[in-house]
Amino acid sequence: MLVTIGTVLKPRGLKGELKVEILYNRPTIFNNLTSVIIGNRSYLVQKSSVQNGFAYLFLVGVATIEQAETFRRQAVKVASDTLQLAADEVLSTDLIGFSVIQRGKKIGTVQSVENYGGGDFFEIALTGAGYVEVPNEDDFIAETNMTERTLTLTANALEAEMV
Repeated sequence: MLVTIGTVLKPRGLKGELKVEILYNRPTIFNNLTSVIIGNRSYLVQKSSVQNGFAYLFLVGVATIEQAETFRRQAVKVASDTLQLAADEVLSTDLIGFSVIQRGKKIGTVQSVENYGGGDFFEIALTGAGYVEVPNEDDFIAETNMTERTLTLTANALEAEMV
């Protein structure tokens, strides 16, 4: 499974370096990258760094500003097994398919996880009909049970806008 860790903002300089908005909660992942996936293609990382809240990447085979320009607004992804999660950590995307519980009743199922740059949102298919997006934040998520494959919402979580 691929995980989006950033979005290419623009080229930096004339030699093909990419300025990347960091979307992953540990910016240091960019310090040890050996490869990334952008579009449908894998690229070897020649050099990477994090400065002032942004990541900067030099990719093998990208050596000019014109080549770098073609990456603008594209997602930077890595294989999930490269993230080196702690034993008690999971990715938000691991919760796809979980039953969603609120006030003791199943109200739906996690269909997808979206990230608009400010954090993850769970798209929940409601049991009756329709969808709702709920932020992955403590004010909305009361409990995640990996054994029972359930995501329990707080009592007021569905005050979020229906989709």
